[in-house]
Amino acid sequence: MSLADGTFGRMRSHGARVLRPGAYSPLRQAPGRVRALAALALVAASTAALGYSEERARAYFARELAECSAWYELLAEAPGLDEVTRIRFRAAGISLLSAAADITTEPWALTQKNLAATTIRREMRYSWANYAVVDKEYGKRCRETATDPVARRKYWLDKHD
Repeated sequence: MSLADGTFGRMRSHGARVLRPGAYSPLRQAPGRVRALAALALVAASTAALGYSEERARAYFARELAECSAWYELLAEAPGLDEVTRIRFRAAGISLLSAAADITTEPWALTQKNLAATTIRREMRYSWANYAVVDKEYGKRCRETATDPVARRKYWLDKHD
């Protein structure tokens, strides 16, 4: 089952042009009535947050997938693990990262995973003796994300409606 089942679609930006303050804008050349209508439409769209909630939920969900990917990759490095468990944890991490990349982009997902891995290791103070600290924060949430991603996606959608 794919996490990118169409509900979220793909969130990609391909060189979107951003106007700098003072840059030429065709809207500035439009009559005052057109500018007023355009401004009213923008306010209405931003007030109702058309598409914003789903986009925000998609971003948070993708970030959570990338964080949990880092979590599972860290678990795969735990001392004393048998090889089968190590492989299962690595596979879960790869699968979660792939899902995050499907929702966003591969570079974004990798960056988020690497940031999360650095943060988790820092929170552990680079010692497995402090594992309980990070397990409390990431363990349950990441297990839920890995075992029932549809419920986690729904959680983010409901949270940002």
